[in-house]
Amino acid sequence: MTGPEKRYFKVFTARLAPGTSGDQHVLFDAIAAMTTYDEQALLEQLADRRSQKHFTTIKHRLYDAVLRSLSAFHVEGSIDARLARSMHQVEVLHDKALYEDAERLLNSARRLARSHDRQLVLLAIARWDQRLLERNNYALATKERMGRLLQDTEAAMAEQQELNALWEAKSKILLNLYRGGQARCKEALAEVRLILDRPLLHDAGGLRTPRARFLFHHLHGAAAFATGDMSLCMEHLTRAIDTLEGSRTKFLEEPNLAISTLSNLIYVKVRMGHFEDAFALLREFRSLPARWDMPETEDLDLKLFATSTSLELTIHSRMGAFDKALELIPVVERGMARHGRRLGPMRKAAFYYQLAYAYFGAGRPDLALRWSQRLLNDIHIDDSTEIVCFGRILNLMSHIDADKLDVVPYTLRNTGRFLATRARSHRFEPGFLAMVKGVLKARTPAALQGVYATFLERITPLEFDPFEHVVFDHMDPIAWVESKLTGRPFAELVRERATRVAA
Repeated sequence: MTGPEKRYFKVFTARLAPGTSGDQHVLFDAIAAMTTYDEQALLEQLADRRSQKHFTTIKHRLYDAVLRSLSAFHVEGSIDARLARSMHQVEVLHDKALYEDAERLLNSARRLARSHDRQLVLLAIARWDQRLLERNNYALATKERMGRLLQDTEAAMAEQQELNALWEAKSKILLNLYRGGQARCKEALAEVRLILDRPLLHDAGGLRTPRARFLFHHLHGAAAFATGDMSLCMEHLTRAIDTLEGSRTKFLEEPNLAISTLSNLIYVKVRMGHFEDAFALLREFRSLPARWDMPETEDLDLKLFATSTSLELTIHSRMGAFDKALELIPVVERGMARHGRRLGPMRKAAFYYQLAYAYFGAGRPDLALRWSQRLLNDIHIDDSTEIVCFGRILNLMSHIDADKLDVVPYTLRNTGRFLATRARSHRFEPGFLAMVKGVLKARTPAALQGVYATFLERITPLEFDPFEHVVFDHMDPIAWVESKLTGRPFAELVRERATRVAA
């Protein structure tokens, strides 16, 4: 809670129930003073108070009181809060038989809901309209008014059904993308195309609301990314941002939409090698809170830290500027210490992988091992997710670079079994595992060079294979094996290859 929220809680509870909030305030102050919640410490602190015997009851009452206080404090804090308050007031006025007052308030709520595209609220308003028309045996009803009400209700329902269908299609694509990564086989590609094969998803021009048009471009951008079409993805993400900017008043209370869409566009620019554009958009990204007048909240602070820092790490690593990526590590560690409990497992796993890869690229395989081990052992997410799969591959590469070949056979067996049981063996993975086996069997420098040369010949064509290019989003195996063959630093080769892509 913020300082003003805490002060308001004291005033709110004292006014609401004077003389009965003492125990709640003591518990509230004790919890507020803690860095980390510790119930045993609280019980010890309250040992001399009679309230200790009723600790559970007081704790639950305190929780309810805090929620009521926050609700009151933020009663005008958003469009949805204002609409919820108005709808409750309509109910109160109706129950008091103050029908004309209820109708005036309902008309005001309708204008607010319509101007901000709150279709579900419009449907709730329509139900109250019906109840008001029914009073006194339809004494004030006219055919024209009933016709307008039916027309408005059907329009809101059609808009909401459209939004529901778009949300469902978007969620199916993103769920597959988050869980399994980009399409790496014909079956996965066909599944994405099947989702898009609906009349609603063929043309954005006929959609009813700006939110629907945003969802249209958002889901098509995700689908294009999933199928490896970065140019089409960039086009749809740009149109999604244009939709947000063109109807900003309808999206002001959802800053995450602007944040996530622009961050996705930055990543796609990086993927296409447009590094200068990516840095320019990153600067624009950091100005979003000011341009959109976003309220300062813990949620916004978390999103800005996680997204902007992750993007900057990605850009530096893709450019081969691993020294600059390492400069961000204190920022990442401070941010994770502050937001660690709020960071989702996928975001935390991505940070662990990025830190491991930054150290790997900077020639510190020992620290790359430490972070990749944390990714594999400390993050409890679906093992089949893409980041875990590439985390295991990076872990093996780090073992080789650290010359810890004694533990590689065990790690290799686990990785091979892992990839096989999770249907992750495409074209790159078997070649990589075969290369590691060859490294273990090589007895002379010439034999080792032969293993690496064979691996390079096998994976070079994969860089242009749409089903395998995802490998190069996570690492640069070509630069790595070339460094083994030439003795040149890995980072130097990554920089050269990134320069060719950007050109």
